[in-house]
Amino acid sequence: MDVQVKHERTIAILAVDGENFEVSGVYQGSARKPSSYILTRGGDKAEVRNLSSFPSHQQVRELMS
Repeated sequence: MDVQVKHERTIAILAVDGENFEVSGVYQGSARKPSSYILTRGGDKAEVRNLSSFPSHQQVRELMS
């Protein structure tokens, strides 16, 4: 049985409209490209998981409004 271990790593901190957001990548095994992304708001730690691409500033606004 082939088990792929997933791990998360912070890729970027974005400042959007006066708030800070952390973008993390989810990696499977030794892959160099994330399989998905996680967006976390700095203040209240609200998060959106399983994003298929790195979020733009406009997407951050839409997802966290």
